[in-house]
Amino acid sequence: MNPFDYYYEQVKSKGDLNLDPTWGQGKTTYGGMSAALGLAAIERDLTAQRDELSPLRSISVHFCGALNTQTPFTTDTRVLKAGRSVVHAMAEIHQNEGCATTVTACYGAGRESNVVVAPESRELGEPGSGQRLSYIQGVTPEFVKHIDFSYVSGGLPFSNSQHDHIHGWMRFNDCESNLSEVHLVALIDAWPPTTLQKLKTVAPCASITWSLEVVTPTSALSTPIAGNDWLYYEAEIAEAHDGFAHTTARIYTSDGTLIALSRQLVVVYDVR
Repeated sequence: MNPFDYYYEQVKSKGDLNLDPTWGQGKTTYGGMSAALGLAAIERDLTAQRDELSPLRSISVHFCGALNTQTPFTTDTRVLKAGRSVVHAMAEIHQNEGCATTVTACYGAGRESNVVVAPESRELGEPGSGQRLSYIQGVTPEFVKHIDFSYVSGGLPFSNSQHDHIHGWMRFNDCESNLSEVHLVALIDAWPPTTLQKLKTVAPCASITWSLEVVTPTSALSTPIAGNDWLYYEAEIAEAHDGFAHTTARIYTSDGTLIALSRQLVVVYDVR
């Protein structure tokens, strides 16, 4: 069972990757893991090409097909456009001659501006408080072995909940390094889709697209985020119909600093 940083370091060597089964989610690899490794490949190649890499501002992820664990895959990158202050780059993850995941990233240098709207700092309570959700063999996805969850508000998956939101804490339980934006991508996607709590029985559900905007880069934080620090997650279902749901989320450090905004398009197969 290898932690996230084991594969993060492998990406930097530019060889084929092969994930162990503990990073699985059903019949495929956990989506946050594949997205993070794609981003890591982008940063590896951009760092090699440029003297300095501006902060990550956003990523857009398309989950095109299954990425199997215990099967080698490759990651190819290219720069889409490089301007004076903004760089757009893309990674494609390929396995068995097919594209499994694409990641598009935008990096942008800060500049002086008269437009300043600061997000309000939040009082979030005791980090890690709430109802803990641990790995349960045959019930939770395998990747949950690497991540701790604590529900503060909202319903558990398949509980026929009347809630349209999930609030709670999350953290890696096997990460020893400070968190970068690549780590955050691997962690933030870990929560089950907010729609799962609305279902009465177990049914397939998957993210099709995911976008993440970085509000506060890790380099701008007064204190680094340690590998075992708790982050707070607030997600809501904005709208759902025709088997598709649109969800939004905010992610905070434990001191109430807003660090990212997330949006997903989710497909639900509850009526078949």
